[in-house]
Order: sequence, then structure tokens, then C-alpha cells
Amino acid sequence: MPQPNIADRRPPAAWQAQTLRLTAFPSPAVQLGEPTWWKDLVGEPPETKISQPRIGGQQEEGQLDEGRKLILRVEPTRIDWLLTPDDRAREVKGIPTTGSFPESLQTFLQLMRRWFELATCPPAQRLAFGAILLLPVENQQAGYRQISAYLPFPLDPEGSSDFSYQINRPRDSTSGISGLRINRLSRWSVARLTMGDITFGPASVSYAARHIHHACLLELDINTTPDFQGELSREQLLPIFQELVNLGQEITEKGDIP
Repeated sequence: MPQPNIADRRPPAAWQAQTLRLTAFPSPAVQLGEPTWWKDLVGEPPETKISQPRIGGQQEEGQLDEGRKLILRVEPTRIDWLLTPDDRAREVKGIPTTGSFPESLQTFLQLMRRWFELATCPPAQRLAFGAILLLPVENQQAGYRQISAYLPFPLDPEGSSDFSYQINRPRDSTSGISGLRINRLSRWSVARLTMGDITFGPASVSYAARHIHHACLLELDINTTPDFQGELSREQLLPIFQELVNLGQEITEKGDIP
């Protein structure tokens, strides 16, 4: 099988983060109520709060710093933290991002460490790290050449289209927790992003494209497997999450490897 051209891989800072995510599935005995985690981390109330009493959930969000917002979604069986661009987000070749992957990840990790240290952070059955990352390229053909450096097979940049590749490469956790395995799910594609204007007329709506951008798209979902029968204590959550993050970083640096 042809080997990827390692020299064509870009440094980790070339990847731009569109979304970073932590997902925790609390232990069944945990009663979440209405936690104050967003305020505890940011130091002030969120800009918006949406209550969903029928499902026992809520969503809080607000600006974290210039161009980025923090979102907290809480449901009885799932907690999501997300770092995403806001309306004032920085753009890289016309693509809104939270910044480079390493820089955005550092900010996100600092926040999540503080959450794990809160006395109200619940134990969990499962933990996940997710990311949507973009690597801007000039066009689709350039994207196929670039993404080939991260895959165990080459793409034909001129004779291919609609490429999408997804794979899970599980590993045993290095945490020492018996029976804990980690899914390493990655999805690779080349995205075509169109920026334009919408015009509302008396009897119609028209759209005019102004700019078309292309980027290699990498979606990561690094998670502890659902068949794990134990419980992850609050003290174990940070080292486990750091392991998930490290595995995600490895994929951005080395591509799809066993």
C-alpha cells in the first residue's frame, strides 16, 4: 500500500478550530438539577439561557472572549461544553474559526480543568472529546493532495469528487483503569464553503455567492467506549480527558494511523 507523503503534512497550528467539544455522560444516580457551572467558569452569568423543562434540560451561552463563545448544554443523561466562533469571529481565508487548533485547545483545556475541579462536577460513565477542524486550501484538487498526506492511501486529485472517509481505530486506555478502551473516530473530507448575500424580494428570495472557499475537513470524536461497566470518578475525569485530547492531537499530526 502506498505510504502518505509525510513531508506534505502541515504543522498542527495550520489546522483551524471551528468547534471544540467535551461530552460527559453522568452516572445514572446523579441528579443534575440546575447547575451554575457556566457562571462558575466564566465569573459572570451567561448572555442567554434556554430552559427545556419537558426534557429536564437547559442551554447557556455567552461570549468568552473576542470572537469566541462558550456553550453549555445540560440534559439528564448528557452534558456538553462547546467552544465555537461568534458573530465577531476571526476569519482565515474567509472561514470563521476560534483560532488555530493548538491555541483554541489551550483555552478550552484551561476551562475544562476548572470544571473538573469543581465540587459539583459529577462522576461519569463515559467521556468524549470532539473537534471540527479546517485546513484551508486553494481548491478541491489542492485539498485532495493535502488530505492524502494524512491518509493510508493516495487520492486522485483530478479524477475524484465527493470524497468522504470515516474510520474508528480503538485503543486500550493508558490510564490503568481496567477494561477502559477508547474509540478514535475520525472523518476526513474536503469542504466547499460558500459565502454570499441573501436578497428578499416582493415574491422571491435570491442568493448570490460572493466567495467560495475550500478546506480539508477533519471531524474528531475521541470517546471512552460504551461497554465500559465502571464509573469515572471526578478525580479521574481530567487525566482521561487529557488522554482523549492527546489522541486527537496525534491524529492531526500523524493522520489516520492504527
